[in-house]
Amino acid sequence: MHFFTSGSLVEIDKSAGGSLRGLTSNEVPGFTNMSHLDLTLEAMGLLNPIWHPNAQKVGYCTEGQLLVSTHGPGQSDQFMVQKGEMFYIPQGCIHHIENRLNTAGNIKFALNHGDPETMCLSRSVQAISDSAFDSTFGTKPGVVKSLKASASHGLIGSLSSGSPASDATAHRYKFDIENSDMAVLNKGGFLQVGLKVNLASLEGVGILGFGLNPGGAIEPHWHPNSDEVVYVTKGRIRGMLLSPDGQVEEQELGPGEGFYAPMSYFHSVEAVGDEKVEGIAFFNNAEMVYLGLGEAMGAFSDEVLASTFNVDPSTFSGMDKPAGPLVIVPG
Repeated sequence: MHFFTSGSLVEIDKSAGGSLRGLTSNEVPGFTNMSHLDLTLEAMGLLNPIWHPNAQKVGYCTEGQLLVSTHGPGQSDQFMVQKGEMFYIPQGCIHHIENRLNTAGNIKFALNHGDPETMCLSRSVQAISDSAFDSTFGTKPGVVKSLKASASHGLIGSLSSGSPASDATAHRYKFDIENSDMAVLNKGGFLQVGLKVNLASLEGVGILGFGLNPGGAIEPHWHPNSDEVVYVTKGRIRGMLLSPDGQVEEQELGPGEGFYAPMSYFHSVEAVGDEKVEGIAFFNNAEMVYLGLGEAMGAFSDEVLASTFNVDPSTFSGMDKPAGPLVIVPG
């Protein structure tokens, strides 16, 4: 219901320029409020100009260096993203992505809608009358007919040539999460934050980058104000999700796999095996909050806990009860 493998992703478009695969509520019914896209662009590959009418989008570059161009009301932006950087695309903002290097690039996306809608520039031109196009652009009759006849409605294209990419400078829509300070670093692993506190432009989406050492785990927890997609990029994890009806889903997952935790659903992540784990946690709230099991149990007296678990209060007398979230715990 909530877990997915690399084979779950559906091919949306593929050409010599690259591929776009996706995962929505149509493929995994549990994905009620978020979805996932995986974009790979080969050398000179292009994600054609598109926009999403019903979703904000956040991306994490896992490979290569790509040029992102966006345009919203009264504002055009162009910036490079490279491995380890995240970036934001506002809802309804038309954008395209280019790869001008000789090596492939890859971006993992999350959108804050379970079934996101996509509009493309070529179809919008085909939809209007010839006279409306000519009035807009001052063209002679017949020009738009050639555009309509030759336009490809695929999302992945290829560039024949063009200007060199811009440099990899800071930008209001991107953040170098991989090289940022670690909010948590201990024997169990690390956590890096890509939320509104780090990238002020974010709205409706956010990211945490995490790593687990062998035996490490993300503290069992829930998010009172956000859904989450956990995506594994390296190593293997054991994911657990508890639904309100008492159903427990548990599965071992590797690179390209993960699971979806709806808002306030209890879940956990543990490293499996001897390899270090790395992953991305996507959220549909730029100001996501976290409530861990440690602080939740620590909020109650030994007597209340004894009644809850039907044991003697002395059972809890030697237990450390953290006052706040632990997030990453050693094995």
